[in-house]
Amino acid sequence: MQRIILTLLVLLSTIIVYGQNATDKKKQMGPFPKDWVLVEKGGLYGFISSEGKEIIKPQYTRVSAFDEVQRGWAQVEKDGFMGFISIEGKEIIKPQYTKIHPFGELQRGWALVEVNGLYGFISNEGREMISPVYSKIHPFGEHYKNLALVEKDGLFGFISVDGKEVTKPQYQKIGAFGEFQKDWALVEKEGLMGFINGEGKEIIKPQYNKVSPFGEYAKGWALVQKDRFLGFISFEGKEIIKPQYDQIKPFGQFQKDWAMVQKDGLWGFISLDGKEVVKPKYEKINFGDSLNNKFGKQPVAVEGN
Repeated sequence: MQRIILTLLVLLSTIIVYGQNATDKKKQMGPFPKDWVLVEKGGLYGFISSEGKEIIKPQYTRVSAFDEVQRGWAQVEKDGFMGFISIEGKEIIKPQYTKIHPFGELQRGWALVEVNGLYGFISNEGREMISPVYSKIHPFGEHYKNLALVEKDGLFGFISVDGKEVTKPQYQKIGAFGEFQKDWALVEKEGLMGFINGEGKEIIKPQYNKVSPFGEYAKGWALVQKDRFLGFISFEGKEIIKPQYDQIKPFGQFQKDWAMVQKDGLWGFISLDGKEVVKPKYEKINFGDSLNNKFGKQPVAVEGN
């Protein structure tokens, strides 16, 4: 008899605890719209109206309070994935994300979403603005206005506030905009350097081993190295002087608007017009004073064989 009584007491306490847990779980969810009643069926939740009409079929393992994340919306969970329902009883965003961050955290009206460690964005209008395909997304405007730096498979690119991928993730490195040229950023791909602009477009294809700041050697020009040869590019994105020289001396050092260049061990001159004004054919070019110093230092050339 005592064993039977003890068994009944244990069973009763289990029922009470189970009922209490279920009640506590329901208390954790809500509040909900007026005249909506939370119902449970098979461990899944839905809603009926105060008149008994089914508003939302029981299908969610969890329903958050309305207006908690977004006005007129409630976050729901189904099969381990999250989405949203509206106060009109519609499924605004199908449960498909493992995590949904607060709206406006990185971009106004957008929420960062995550699926299997990859990130994208949804809007407060219920649209998926950017599919979850990136391993990392930086805040908009952090690197350049209206753009967000993204990473995919270890490569970097940019997305815009319009939800477009303006620069496909393809670069190992992307430098700061304006560091070399206004509204341009130095990029590196497969060990070679080039430039993109503020619209995410590739202005100069990555092809150079080294790039100097614009204006360091000549106004509007940047010295570039390709393989072991030197040349110049302009801030218009053009290759002014093809990399072909072993050495390039500073402009104006020997003659105004000229720079001495070396090719295959021989010396010549290039001009600020981008032309080879003196073909490299001299073994040495020495500079001495002219008669009476009237003309300053003038070149005295020794022609090669």
